Amino acid sequence: MRLTSLPFYIFAAVVMLLYYVLPHRFQWIVLTLASVIFYATYGVEQFAFLGFAALIAYFAARWIQAIYDAASDASPVARKTEARGLAVWLSAALVLLLIYAKAGHTIVQGIARMFFGREEITFPVISLLGISYYTFSLISYIADVYWKRDKAETNFLRLFLFAIYFPKILQGPIARHKDLAPQLAEEHTFRYREFCFGLQLMLWGYFKKIVIADRLALFVNTVFGNTAEESGAHLLVAAVFGAFQLYCDFSGCMDIIGGFSQILGLRLEANFNHPFFSRSAAEFWRRWHITLGTWFKDYVYMPLAISPRVIGMSKAVRERFGTRAGRAVMTLIPSSVVWLLTGIWHNFSLNYLVWGIYWGTLIICSTIFTPEIKKLTQMLHINTKTGSWKLFQMVRTFLLFVISRIFTIPHNLQSSMQAFEAIITRFCPENFFDGSLYTLGLDRPNFILAVVCILILWAVSMLQERGSVRERIAGSNIVFRWAIYYAAFFVIVVFGIYGPGYDPASFVYMQF
Repeated sequence: MRLTSLPFYIFAAVVMLLYYVLPHRFQWIVLTLASVIFYATYGVEQFAFLGFAALIAYFAARWIQAIYDAASDASPVARKTEARGLAVWLSAALVLLLIYAKAGHTIVQGIARMFFGREEITFPVISLLGISYYTFSLISYIADVYWKRDKAETNFLRLFLFAIYFPKILQGPIARHKDLAPQLAEEHTFRYREFCFGLQLMLWGYFKKIVIADRLALFVNTVFGNTAEESGAHLLVAAVFGAFQLYCDFSGCMDIIGGFSQILGLRLEANFNHPFFSRSAAEFWRRWHITLGTWFKDYVYMPLAISPRVIGMSKAVRERFGTRAGRAVMTLIPSSVVWLLTGIWHNFSLNYLVWGIYWGTLIICSTIFTPEIKKLTQMLHINTKTGSWKLFQMVRTFLLFVISRIFTIPHNLQSSMQAFEAIITRFCPENFFDGSLYTLGLDRPNFILAVVCILILWAVSMLQERGSVRERIAGSNIVFRWAIYYAAFFVIVVFGIYGPGYDPASFVYMQF
């Protein structure tokens, strides 16, 4: 069932109706059944994997909680050691399930080629909707119970609902049990204000997805489908469009599911905060896919940074090479691991491995060499408080993201390298003006409309940076408010991308 399809609109309306018409104590049951139905539309066979993962998390947390609650003579240290062993091993089991689902076929076929030449080995392949999102959510749940940040859930079905809650199963956010589960257990009453706010957010999400992202995708896919022969100018425009395409696709989905959840009285964690206004690579990743970044920070980066081995290595380096070198080790090791894992998380391929190294190198270098960067700006007499400098930083960060998209838009690293080569060696500025841009998936009117929509996106984002746009709309009279709703609806219907060859389901991050 696609978020951009008529069946989903009907499904969402029925769910909302039952959610508020039935007695409040049945609301969580309605959401559980709705989530099962929604997930089943992608294949009933997937429930075995999801159910097994949820059972591991359920019994792991209950077991850890029982160890902590046991009235025995064992010391707190002994109980914590036993609980840590369970948390580590059962979380590792979930990670192995995730690796099996995402990369099992690739790994087995690689081993087959290594040891048996070109001989193929039959391997059962599973393609699971949102596997990374619910797996990471369950791992964080186990870890939080171990760290005593959360209590173990005693009702398996409630934990199952937390894992499979259908709005977040497509592309996240990666929810924390202690934040979302209490909301799912609460009773909610219909509120007109929340309904309007949720509807506004959904319309904005559909505008970003159907009108902008899917229109840009036609141009991007056409150009990057022929990197060996395409003009460098065309590839550069496609890379810029690709940056906006990914943002509008991903954040559009977040707005749709966030808006629908708000209609139900539920608040999902924010996953985007206008990343294209970032002034550094580190800030960009604090604004982009926020829940993934905080997950890696809390469950990978910090445990590594405070681990005895890393601290010992930092101490040894500090004693030999100085304090600054010791601090660099504390940054280098955890950050390197996080970015390698982030690349692998996105896709088990060489493209994303290089992509992870690219971002990791940028962030690590900017952190370690902060003093030198500061001295350079002072030496060049740059006033870092001016608006022009801030604008330069934003443009620079955006271009760094555009470069990273060249690594990920093609399906293989060879095509990415061909794109870079074309931009450097076959850059033809006249292609910006000779009309050839209008022959690559978008004609002139649609190309111009895409640019206009990007400008609208920028203008609305600027307003959102300065305050809530929805609050401003809510403060207007009813005629103006509903005029905006109707206008947004008709813009989406009239200017959305539909028709043969178009797949409205293909939210980019569904594959993760």
